[in-house]
Amino acid sequence: MKLPIAMIFSGLGAFCLTYSSFTKNKQQMLIWQISDYIFTMIANLLLGGYTGALTISVSIIRNTLIIKQKNTKWITLCLVLIQISLGSYVNNLGVIGFLPIISSVSYTLTTFLTSKMQILRWLIIENMLLWLIYDITIKAYPAVCMDIFISLSTLLAIYKHHINRQKL
Repeated sequence: MKLPIAMIFSGLGAFCLTYSSFTKNKQQMLIWQISDYIFTMIANLLLGGYTGALTISVSIIRNTLIIKQKNTKWITLCLVLIQISLGSYVNNLGVIGFLPIISSVSYTLTTFLTSKMQILRWLIIENMLLWLIYDITIKAYPAVCMDIFISLSTLLAIYKHHINRQKL
């Protein structure tokens, strides 16, 4: 019974993340990502992906602080250390269990350093490829499809942006 419910939550999260890649500014992107994180965290817990669920919960805090403009370099550093230490502690999947940690830490540092949408879109692709491997491992097959779809749709958003800039 857990598997179908997990797949529904995973699909809802993937929709929110896909939509985030087409937003026009960083704040809207982060809000849609929080929605994704909530659904995906539930799916990960149901599928036994504890490292993923933990890093996602820290990511909710990170995005909320960025939106409220309360994020500082010290808070960012603390969030990175929390993700690495607690993520390593709850990791039950060996090397694969570190992929969500790597994904989240790279996203945390990059979102702190830039607001450039194209860089953030490329970061989504990097994150989706790491999550793709993790999702295959925890058998979140709808999430696997969505990881691929999100990577491709984000590439489309990058291309659309490039074409629009050329028209100017």
